[in-house]
Parts: sequence; structure tokens; C-alpha cells
Amino acid sequence: MDFLLRSAFLSLLVLISGFGYAAQEIKPLPRLEHHGDHYQLLVDGKPFLVLGGQVHNSSAWSSDNLETAWKIYDCLHANTAEIPIYWEQVEPEPGRFRFDVIDHIVADARSHGLRVVFLWFASWKNGEMHYTPPWIKLNRETYQRVIGPFGQAMEILSPLCDACREADARAFTAVMAHIRSVDESCRTVILVQVENETGLLGTDRDYSDRATSAFRGPVPADLMNYLERHRDTLMPALKAAWQQSGFRRSGTWSEVFGSLAPEAFSGWTVARYVDAVAAAGKQAYPLPMYCNNWLINPGNERAGRWPSGGPTTHVLDIWKAAAPHIDLLAPDIYLPKFYDTAAEFTRPDNPLFVPETAPAAHYAAYAFYTLAAFNGIGFSSFGIDGRAFVRDGELNDNAREFADVYRVLTPLLPLIAREQYAGRLHAVVQDEDRAQAIPLNMKLAAVVSFRDTYRLEGPRGRGLLIELSPDDYVVAGARFHVDFRELQGPARDAEFLSIEEGTFDGDRWIPSRRLNGDELHVTLPETSKILRVRLIP
Repeated sequence: MDFLLRSAFLSLLVLISGFGYAAQEIKPLPRLEHHGDHYQLLVDGKPFLVLGGQVHNSSAWSSDNLETAWKIYDCLHANTAEIPIYWEQVEPEPGRFRFDVIDHIVADARSHGLRVVFLWFASWKNGEMHYTPPWIKLNRETYQRVIGPFGQAMEILSPLCDACREADARAFTAVMAHIRSVDESCRTVILVQVENETGLLGTDRDYSDRATSAFRGPVPADLMNYLERHRDTLMPALKAAWQQSGFRRSGTWSEVFGSLAPEAFSGWTVARYVDAVAAAGKQAYPLPMYCNNWLINPGNERAGRWPSGGPTTHVLDIWKAAAPHIDLLAPDIYLPKFYDTAAEFTRPDNPLFVPETAPAAHYAAYAFYTLAAFNGIGFSSFGIDGRAFVRDGELNDNAREFADVYRVLTPLLPLIAREQYAGRLHAVVQDEDRAQAIPLNMKLAAVVSFRDTYRLEGPRGRGLLIELSPDDYVVAGARFHVDFRELQGPARDAEFLSIEEGTFDGDRWIPSRRLNGDELHVTLPETSKILRVRLIP
């Protein structure tokens, strides 16, 4: 069977699998809704928080490659699969498309009760162009490369190449139109990542004649107007560079941004390219779209060591000006300073979404920071189908830690979504400190202590505390203890009315046992639990 015929046959099967849904009213389109600086990802018209896992880069080449991944998703208690799709596979020849792997992914995700985030690996993957089709790579005259500072052609498509941008946009439009045709009634696919870790790896900017002419020309008025309107809230690096020029309102890139000019120029050109691709895709099927980010790592001395022009903190504001069709910018966090990075990407114009984090037990705890401390829309580990998670066919300690975190979070997600931005969610994540004090109100504080010594590797104390009322709390997680301390009158602990183990079904609390006697304390063991703690006022 010709692969085009096979693709059509698979598409028909996916459509048939969704027939029961199609007979009903079509579900609302997934969307990122915000009021002021409050954001929610709505799926089927309801708030949705991603507990995800991303497969390795080459795992989605065939449905057989993903068999292990589907089993791991089940074991992780994940609700979302992040899976790449490849331009070189989708369009092996110009204008000739195949979607059979996409159809397999959608059908298999439905059978496992998972939502899907597709990752469009196209013009960029980790600051280079390796997932472009051969007919793009071989035709350098039409599909021009970035030229490095010494005149060398690099393995990066030029962000100023119209033919590259238009070809990518056409392919992405075809992909989005196909996803709509097979999934509009089911809404299995809820988010799309446009490109992957964009930017220019190995050079700070494109040094081609066309790019150099643009670099020596004026900064676009649209960008200058945006920066002027947002001057007080710009990220520190960009604001400092602009300030050194006296906040010039016009000029060349070097005159306006000084030493940051090459990265700022790359940020504008890359973001404009990516925005054009996203805009074309949204015309076909307007799902929420985001771009992920290769962070500036400690020890990186200049742009090019990280992909210059990607949406780093240096040029995040330039991306906001240049890419209005990108709904959010998301950090891939493999750094120990997770909290600091999450704080930088949590802005009134940008909710936190962590599409990749290290597949190490230590990082699982950061799901609580993401959802509770930063009101994030989702959290995901990278490489769930590799050796970091699986050994000899079994989940290892890293995977088991993520599975335990996801398991305890799953029944709490509706409650967390409801309480975000209300100031009643408190993340508990063990760091170097042995105790944490959480002020709850004028009369009460929760003092958190940890049962084990802090280590940089392996599991650690983690969880969250949710205020339901001034005398009613949910405490969930593992490896910590909470004392509720009164802040007025004699120095003493609050008196318990009851402590129950249990779970939630939506808003309904389902107790499994009441703790009393020797167990009348708020202690979370090595395996995560959910406690409901009621105090006597």
C-alpha cells in the first residue's frame, strides 16, 4: 500500500474513532484565557493543568517506537503526552504530505486517555535545522543559510530567508489543517509548540549581506514603540542595554542596544519568522501555540553559546513585540535554580508553562512550585521513554518519583485550578533550609519541617498546602511534617478537630480513614498522601 494511501486509510480510522464524539456537539476549542494577569488553559471549556512527559527527539518516527512511551505514560499518571512531529517526515517532497504517524499518535493517545501537545520540529531544533526536509537542505540557493562571522555557511536556515519561512508556514498549515480534520470533535490535541529551542547556535547573528544590511539599518518602529510603552517592565538585560544609549527612540541596532545589539537583532528576526509560521497555522486551526526556550546556562559568556535570538530573558520582551501569534514563551528548565527561572517567565503577559525539565528525581518536586507557587498551566519531564526513566523494562527511581508526584496531584487538579491566583496555594519544596514557615492568616502559621537531610540528588520533601477556609486545610505530598502554630496569645499549636486521609473526586472529599491517637499529627510519609486537616477555631 502506497504511504499516501495508507495515510488516508489511517486518517479515516482516526475519524471513525471520533465518530461518537462527532455525533455530539463539538467541544469548545482549547484556548488560553486570561483576565488581566490571570491565565487558564481551558480544555473542553474547563480549566486544565498539564502533568506531562516528553519523549525523546526521535521516538515519534513510527508508531512502533512509541509503544514503550504509552506504557510509561500510564505508569506516570500523566494526563498529557508531548510528542514531536517532523517536517522532514511530513513533507518528504515539496507539496507531498503524509500524516500517518500523526494519526497513530492521536488514536493511541485517545486509547490511553491522554491529551497531546505536538512539537513542530521544522526550521529550528536546538538552534539548528536538522529536521528540515532534504530538499530544503540541498537547495542552498533558494533556502539560504545563516552565514557566520567568518563567512561560513552554518547549519541554520536564515531567519531573513523568505522562501524558508514560506515553506515552513505552508507545511505547518497543512499539519494544522489535518489535525483539525481528524480531531476537531475530540480535542485530543490541546497545544502546539512552534519550532524547538529557536535561535542561532554558534553565532550571535546572521552575517549574510542581507542580514548585515538590515542590522546596520534602523530598528523597526514597531519594536521601538513597544519598548517605549513597556519601558518600566522590561527585563533587566534589555532595559540596561537600552538605557546605556539614553533610551534612544530610533537608530541602528548598535546605536540603540550597544553590545546586546546582535542578540536583539536575532531575537527580532527569529521571532518574526516564527510568528509568521504560527499565524499561518492558526488560520487552519487556532489552537494555543507556544515557543520553548534554551536557557542561558551558567558559564555561557555570550550569545551563540546559547541559541542567539531565542526567547531568553535577554530578548523576551522583543519576542513579545515581534510574535503576537505565540500565546506564551516557555522555559526548558534543566538548571538547579528552578524557582528563579520560573519567576522570570511568570509575567502579567506570560503564564508559566514548563514543557521540559530534567528527568531526575530531584526535579519532580518542581511540579508543586509550577502549579502552586506560580499558578502555572503545566509541567513536564523530558525523556520519559529513555534510560533516565526506564531500566530493563521497569521504571527506575527517577520515574517512580515523578509517578508519585503526578499520582497525588491528579485528584487535586480541579481544586488547584480553582484556587490559583487566590493566595491560598502554598508549595512545599525542600531545599537547604530545614524548615519553612507559611503565614496563613493573622492568627495562624504552618511550620513545615522535613524528615530527611537535604540532598542534591534523589527524592526530597515536596507537596503543597491548600487553604479551604481559616480552619480547613488540605496537605498533600511526601516526606514532611506540618505544625499549625497560633500567632496570638500563648505560644502553642492549634487544636485539631480532625485529620483524615483520603482523596478528592472533583470538589467532593472522600475520606479513607480518620487519624487519631498516636497518628494525630500532620506527617506525610515517603509515599505521597492527601490529608484534610480541620482545626478548632
